[in-house]
Amino acid sequence: MTAIMKNKRLLSVLAALLFLLTFSACSNVTELVSGTATGEFPVKVNGVTIGAKPQKVAVLSPSLADVVLALGYETQLAAGGTGCTQTSLRDLDKVEPGDVNAIIATNPDLVLLDPASSAGEKALQDAGLTVLNIAPAVDREDFERLYAQVSSALTGDGPGYDAGIAAAQNVFTTMDDINRVVPRDSVTTGCYLYTLDGSAVTGDMLGSTIMTYSGVTNVFNGLTGGQYDFESLRMSNPDLIFCPPGLKETIENDSQFSTLQAVRDGKVTELDPSLMEWQGRTVVTAALEITGTAFPELLEENSMRVEDPADSINSAVSSAIADSALEDEEESSQYQTLREGDQGEEVLNLQAKLDDLGYLEEAYDGHYGSVTAQSVKDFQKANGLAETGVADSKTQSRLFSDRAKQKPEEGSADESGAEASASPSPSASPSPTPEESQE
Repeated sequence: MTAIMKNKRLLSVLAALLFLLTFSACSNVTELVSGTATGEFPVKVNGVTIGAKPQKVAVLSPSLADVVLALGYETQLAAGGTGCTQTSLRDLDKVEPGDVNAIIATNPDLVLLDPASSAGEKALQDAGLTVLNIAPAVDREDFERLYAQVSSALTGDGPGYDAGIAAAQNVFTTMDDINRVVPRDSVTTGCYLYTLDGSAVTGDMLGSTIMTYSGVTNVFNGLTGGQYDFESLRMSNPDLIFCPPGLKETIENDSQFSTLQAVRDGKVTELDPSLMEWQGRTVVTAALEITGTAFPELLEENSMRVEDPADSINSAVSSAIADSALEDEEESSQYQTLREGDQGEEVLNLQAKLDDLGYLEEAYDGHYGSVTAQSVKDFQKANGLAETGVADSKTQSRLFSDRAKQKPEEGSADESGAEASASPSPSASPSPTPEESQE
């Protein structure tokens, strides 16, 4: 089973489990994006004053690019670092973070970078560019700081800041949902090793928080600086070891590691390091990957067998899982990607469906213009998809399915998240649950 299929499968199971836990007809998964906000300029972020809304942003950090995508602000991007390999950014001009001349040539009105991509920061500043260095988040509360800073920089203070906070909270609402269904009858320990000579995810990194929400206690949670020594690894003897692709075989063949429980049990799993480092929607993807590895029983339909509630509820949930699995196996290439500038019968069919669902309220003629792009983006937002304004295969598959959601009525969305404060991380021990820890 591929990683993508496993994630979709786990999402279906998690949604079904939440259904059983809450006796609700709807999933409790919240949208991950906040949409476009219009804030106030000039705005000051990290001591850098941004005079007007930036229209051409060069984002050199893959993690910050991931945050921009989660916020739905990718239309403001003019260039990205070579490490920004997200599918949605495949057509974006790419530059080396340290290639100052190439970055200047993109003529950006704002350069976004983080400590890991700041090699040419001073040279860019000396060239007269507005450069903003934003540090990655280290935990749930700091995650809101990160999103608020990026959103404020791109869309202004006030509403822009609030949109960033709301988007960050929505991501962790989904993380809460994942944590709510992980087994709590025992403690599962694990770690993520970047290398065998002392580099790992430690407690001052967001990856450690992701592991906690996935039901796995990071054995290096008490360490900082991304460094460990083998003796601490040997003493903690984790149940699971995660590592970058290509390192698993080395770990399994290293005599020093052969006594570790994870190695003896065959519980060494390769996980792309971007899942530990990118801080947009990838945070949820990482949690799903770790949860699916730590608790494979959640991927099994048999795990849905319960005596209470009634068998009819259980049957309905199992049916929903089966339907979801079938959808995962369908060929995704049945729809051709449509975007601004396209025209023809396929665009006309797209517009007709958007009109039927209430997203396109103006006359249409088969030409994919800015109004259609915004309608597609509104549909994507309401249906939990990446807000790109591009009608890719995934968007059209949802649009033409019976799962497509009508455009919500004005004022129906819950906007309370923008004012709510960050809630605490779940306990690493089997109890209490996140809900109990807040009582």
